[in-house]
Amino acid sequence: MEVAFQSELSPLMRNQLEAVFFFNPKQSHWVPEIQAVVAQHGVPEIVESGGKLTIALRGNTQTQTLFAVNPQPPGLLEGVIIYSRITHSEILVLHLALAGRRLESGFAVLETSSTPDFLRVMTAFTKVAKSIAGVERVRFAYWNLAIPVV
Repeated sequence: MEVAFQSELSPLMRNQLEAVFFFNPKQSHWVPEIQAVVAQHGVPEIVESGGKLTIALRGNTQTQTLFAVNPQPPGLLEGVIIYSRITHSEILVLHLALAGRRLESGFAVLETSSTPDFLRVMTAFTKVAKSIAGVERVRFAYWNLAIPVV
């Protein structure tokens, strides 16, 4: 299944965005790491501008947000990646939230994400990183782990 990235969302996706990013069931597993990133880089907040939504880190203009959206069915938010280019050769993923989903009575219901979801989204993100001139690594703030972009 393909992952499509976009930098903005429709306001109609606000509830999905809040559920995936701010009320994610896995968030409790990463409290110290999240707090450290927030203290160093700023508090995430939903920003609406020009009829579109994004997430910005309060007081930090050096970050970007990509939303992983499942094209089938359209408008289903798969994940949120907030990142910054910290050096010419390295991108730092500050926040990563994934939505695991199951179908219940025809509706997609948020549950914990799985390893295949993580790998699928991160493989797609490393392809994006590879397309940025000079980027050689993607580092994850929560794990202090860097992977080469190949």
